[in-house]
Amino acid sequence: MTDVPSEFSYIMDPIEPPSLEEELEMEKAIREAKSITDIDELHRCLEAVLRQNHQQGIFISRCMDKIHNLYAKIACIENRVEQPKKGKEGLTQFFSTFFDPKS
Repeated sequence: MTDVPSEFSYIMDPIEPPSLEEELEMEKAIREAKSITDIDELHRCLEAVLRQNHQQGIFISRCMDKIHNLYAKIACIENRVEQPKKGKEGLTQFFSTFFDPKS
């Protein structure tokens, strides 16, 4: 596995290798697919796999986006920054940088 920057380590943390049972189940499914002799059935299976893969990609992308937004909210809560006050005082301070209002 490649090195992941620390700010993205939460992506790789939940990933665990499949269990032996999961690997065997996958191997069984692959062997069943290889034994299909009817080309129409094979086309239906391929279509279903492609559609499922597309939907899972969208789902994972949206989940990762949500996770990223939640981590950003946590970071903002933990590292509060006080915003400068807006209004007349702010404008006076802004314009005072260009000219001295007392002269």
